[in-house]
Amino acid sequence: MEIDKMIEELLDMDIVKADNTVAFSKEARQLIHEIAEKCSTIPIVDETREQAEEYAKGLSAEQVYTDMLYKIVEAPTRIHMRVSARMLIPIIDHKLQNVGEEG
Repeated sequence: MEIDKMIEELLDMDIVKADNTVAFSKEARQLIHEIAEKCSTIPIVDETREQAEEYAKGLSAEQVYTDMLYKIVEAPTRIHMRVSARMLIPIIDHKLQNVGEEG
């Protein structure tokens, strides 16, 4: 499946609850992992990985996801919208894989 379709599917999932909390289902976690694997082959994602990890230091996966949604909505262009998701989903995946190991 194409990355854009996978991201669309993720955004359609019921991740943000009515009380504005973020809860990742098992299916959402799996889809995030699959998207992250595809994103790892994109040069700009690989080249900016350290910068993205520094940005996300001290944030939870839920906080990064919320910020990603904000960046998508506020993106000045379609390319910014698409790249934001591609750069942040691997960080979300990393944080979900390492729950309890990071601050």
